[in-house]
Amino acid sequence: MSANQPQQYKVFNDPIHGSIEMHPYLVRIIDTPEFQRLRDIRQMGGVYHVYPGASHKRFEHSIGVAHLAGELVQALRKQHCDEEDKSITEDEGLSVQIAALCHDLGEL
Repeated sequence: MSANQPQQYKVFNDPIHGSIEMHPYLVRIIDTPEFQRLRDIRQMGGVYHVYPGASHKRFEHSIGVAHLAGELVQALRKQHCDEEDKSITEDEGLSVQIAALCHDLGEL
């Protein structure tokens, strides 16, 4: 995504969380080859041999974790909305989501 292109949110359809809207910065990470390789790595190893329904990949797991991190940030903002010194900035909230999104990048 070049600096001249408008940044766009992207929606991922998740069987657990429904439609997940991702910030453009998260989309830039998701669109990298390093993140895309998570599509080929099973979240639960060989467990799917015993439980065929346990077949999800680290890609979709990481998308869900980033979504939940965003939900956590929103809940904390709501809880501390009257306390300016404890408020979470947009950049801090985005940093939490980026960390959540990238937590499995080192998996083999």
